[in-house]
Amino acid sequence: MTPSSKAPAKKPLLFFTSFAGQGHTNPMLAIAASMVQRGYEVAYLCSAAFEDRIKNAGAEFFEIAWEHQFMSPEETANLASMEVGPRRLAMHIVYVFFKGLPMRAKAVAETLEKLRNRDPDRQIICLEDNLNMCTMPFRYGRPLPAGFDKPPKTIGISPVPLMIQSQDTGPFLLGLPPDSTESGRMRNRALNQLVNEGPMRPLIEAWEDALKACGCTVAPTGNPMTALFTAYDASFMLCSPSLEYPVSDLPGTVQFAGCLPRGKVSSTYEYPVWWPEVTANARGSTGSKKIIFVSQGTVNMDWDELVLPTLQAFAGRDDVLVIATLGFYGAKLDGAADVPANARVVDYLPYDAMLPLAHVFVSNAGYGAFRHAVMGGVATVFAGETEEKLEVAMRGEWAGFALNLKTQTPSPEKLRDGVTRVLNDEGYTTRADELRRENEALDCLSRIEKQIKRFTE
Repeated sequence: MTPSSKAPAKKPLLFFTSFAGQGHTNPMLAIAASMVQRGYEVAYLCSAAFEDRIKNAGAEFFEIAWEHQFMSPEETANLASMEVGPRRLAMHIVYVFFKGLPMRAKAVAETLEKLRNRDPDRQIICLEDNLNMCTMPFRYGRPLPAGFDKPPKTIGISPVPLMIQSQDTGPFLLGLPPDSTESGRMRNRALNQLVNEGPMRPLIEAWEDALKACGCTVAPTGNPMTALFTAYDASFMLCSPSLEYPVSDLPGTVQFAGCLPRGKVSSTYEYPVWWPEVTANARGSTGSKKIIFVSQGTVNMDWDELVLPTLQAFAGRDDVLVIATLGFYGAKLDGAADVPANARVVDYLPYDAMLPLAHVFVSNAGYGAFRHAVMGGVATVFAGETEEKLEVAMRGEWAGFALNLKTQTPSPEKLRDGVTRVLNDEGYTTRADELRRENEALDCLSRIEKQIKRFTE
């Protein structure tokens, strides 16, 4: 056979894995589905809860046992008793991510062995959400899976804001704006040292213990928050640089892919009977009402925090239509009989259907909601403090498309004032649309594929 008549080489097999939570797996599934459409074969390791969606995306499903990954009641209570800040974040990562890492890493190694045995000569490239960390142990000397003489190339996808320790920013979750002045860098250096030696110390120790339990032979150095982004051959932020604080010491492995594109609403989704009210008053229409859309995401079910106060804030207003989604099918709002006449509540409403039509989005600042708001081009009011939400809200305000209420539990009055301020200032909507166009131009999925091609042997 002449060189010109050789059969084309197979594309690498893409091995995806993600932590089995909506905020971690949803973006990875979108990427996996796109790669399938681009002609790649995809194998995906995740919990059984995502089996149908993974198969529907065109990927081969591999199951990981998940019953031992949940926090115990004692851990949940301990976490809830802590004040929002670095110590609570540290213990959240310990309980949720590091505790189960040895089991997850073992499942990844076993799945890689199966894939290699099935096609010994085919290159495998790993993509995972970087908080899953299952390929990280290979960086620290964990024995390679059978059939591998070198670690597979790895690509980390971040479902969270940039959490590295930098000379230009304070420690994550202290809620400090960036400061790259000489005095600011002195502040940042001192605070990072204090945090590492204090509230973050349990996280560093848990990181060391988890890697040791994974069979690693090289002791980690530095900070685990930074390692989340540097333990991969390439790491992608799912946003544009304008949505992150600028840092002069950004690791060379970290790239900005842009936000994922808006998804298509499923053809099987049944819109609520009142949906014509939304389209008649949508942003850009000649309708007489402003649409306020409120959501607490897919995890927080304490409707008193944000959903109910938002409904109360605009009760009786003829010029406002409030739309609330509870985040998942079957969710119910206690006291539904008290829903104001100008409000509509639904268990599940896709962001990609609603956000481009809303005038203002009210959110508790999950990072998925943040990215969806950008791609919906919608001015936003954030009210969130737990997990990464404090930092997400700050980034939304810093980028100019959102107002940060700086609380997890705003009163109806505070919400009314905040939403009114955003409605009356066209700068928020203008900036939201600028960021939407900026992120669309980056073409997130093509950027990730280009990295795959660079790693292809």
